[in-house]
Amino acid sequence: MNESEIITPTAFRNIITRNLPKTSQRVSYAAEDDGDYEAGWWRGKTNEQNRKRFIAKTILGDRILLDRATGLMWPGSYLSDGCNGGVSDLWTDALFWAMALSFAGFSDWRLPNLNELASLLNHDGPQPYVPVSFRDFPPEDFTIYWFWTSTTNHRNTTQAFGVHFGALMIREGLGKANLYKMMAVRKGV
Repeated sequence: MNESEIITPTAFRNIITRNLPKTSQRVSYAAEDDGDYEAGWWRGKTNEQNRKRFIAKTILGDRILLDRATGLMWPGSYLSDGCNGGVSDLWTDALFWAMALSFAGFSDWRLPNLNELASLLNHDGPQPYVPVSFRDFPPEDFTIYWFWTSTTNHRNTTQAFGVHFGALMIREGLGKANLYKMMAVRKGV
């Protein structure tokens, strides 16, 4: 390795946290834990306004949220067309629904993968069970449900991964023949 290939620990930390959302842990419970570093997408930004992760907008009458950490666009309401009006469906139907979705003037929506959907989990704050993007909505609207991801369980391909916002859980064993909620996503920023 030559000198130009050497990466300092600080530079490495900035590289690995670029475009990753923070977990929202602000309190440090032990040296070197997440609260100590508060690593994430806005590391090093001193302007408080630049630290705001979600930007709410209304496009053609549809509310959306732009995630500046991941560059993704999400529906801004659980009951909107971008979440199939809150209706559950089978996994394959959820995939086709998202691909056919025309919402907020865009037609390139899809079902999010496991990492994308899990990035909405909020592990800290006044309502730790509410995904950071939906704090304006009552918890009973969506936190009691499992949401599909497009990620299949490679050990059992009849199952897919799901995210449960209320329990802050990820599950690899949602049977694709069962009905679960869905939320579309697209590259937005």
